[in-house]
Amino acid sequence: MLTSLLAVFLLLAPVTVDAFKKEMAPLQSGVEALIVSTGAQVMQRSHAIYLEGYGIVVSTEIVFERPQGPFDTPKPPAELRKLVDQRRKDLQEKLTAFVKERIVRTESIGPTDSLTIVIHVLNSHPVELPTLPVQMQVTVKKDAPQDVKPREF
Repeated sequence: MLTSLLAVFLLLAPVTVDAFKKEMAPLQSGVEALIVSTGAQVMQRSHAIYLEGYGIVVSTEIVFERPQGPFDTPKPPAELRKLVDQRRKDLQEKLTAFVKERIVRTESIGPTDSLTIVIHVLNSHPVELPTLPVQMQVTVKKDAPQDVKPREF
């Protein structure tokens, strides 16, 4: 009995890894396209990893408003805060919708596994935005696709 269960498990594992390899690039590019659609900039390309027993984790680094250069006209702090707050809100909403949609059609995620997107936020205006989170995280489990858990740290 135990050997037959082990054999079934070993046969299923490569299928999950092969499925993940096919789904990895579209998942990464989907996350990046979503970020760019909010007006934020991707500072570091996204990386997806499959963690056995957990699911898929996608990680990237962004900036909501690029640093000012020496020849740029500075934005007033109130305008900068309003712009970043709007982009942050848009990103949170779009990430929530994205993981709800992706978790259902991602084959490499098992029935009890999760999909997590981790976004590291570079604060290029620390004086004007002292309370900007350094990380945003959105997690959803395949067996509860409507129960999305967005968090900020």
